[in-house]
Amino acid sequence: MTFSTTKKGILASILAAVFFTTMDIGAKKLLYLGTGEITFFRGLLGMLFLPFMARVESLPVFSGKDRGLLHLRGLFGGVCLLFFFYCLNGLTLGDAEILTQLSAFFMCLLSPVFLKGRLQGREVPWLGIIALGAAIVLQVWNFHSFNVYAIFGILSAFFAASAYVCIGKMTENGGHTQTELVFYFQLYSTLGGLMIMGATGQWTLPSGWEWGWIGELALSALLGQVCLTWGCTHIHPTMVNFLMYTGILFHILAGALLWGESLTLYSWVGGALIVLGSVALLRQ
Repeated sequence: MTFSTTKKGILASILAAVFFTTMDIGAKKLLYLGTGEITFFRGLLGMLFLPFMARVESLPVFSGKDRGLLHLRGLFGGVCLLFFFYCLNGLTLGDAEILTQLSAFFMCLLSPVFLKGRLQGREVPWLGIIALGAAIVLQVWNFHSFNVYAIFGILSAFFAASAYVCIGKMTENGGHTQTELVFYFQLYSTLGGLMIMGATGQWTLPSGWEWGWIGELALSALLGQVCLTWGCTHIHPTMVNFLMYTGILFHILAGALLWGESLTLYSWVGGALIVLGSVALLRQ
């Protein structure tokens, strides 16, 4: 199978789901440190990796174009992350991931308004298969975790979709490096975490093995953002959003391996449909 740009974008989107899963594992491990601290150190350490990214790209890091969109992309991404970490305080890892996947539906509402491109007709059925698989895994008819923390999860999904729209719009304009797009997300995440710590008056410095988890969280988040940005710049952002449903399957597997959570029949059937739809898209 020859890997076209579209297929690379699909693979990048699935890899983004993998890295965001490992990020969420690290965040869940460190929730007791505080949402502000996790967000701040994740963003700060992530920025230290950016010079290495810049070295492998031929274009200048800062294009001087679309500054408003770049700041909006960073702001929306940072707010999305903060809300997601807040929602983890009151929801299981799986339920939090359920709500963040609502970003695909927000994208369906936002992309026709703000973006020019449209999905190819042959791709839509397979995206539907992925969505059906996600619905079966989630058992949407039996969801019981709605509370104030669920509102944070829904808001996280909305701001994630808004960030995807900004990336898609800048892709239409062209001239941006991945490093530039990721930099603004890292910057606003760091500032957001700092503001939360200032507002709450809390400052907990990680120690010992906690730094290892902070490093894992920061690196996973950075790699996830790189893959997500690559995906959004090579395939339609709505398609990226649906492919992020694979993250539900990865979260279930992580729960089974790390915390002994059992896989239900719904998980197996829905997971198989998610994999089927993703593989079919790769073969288009």
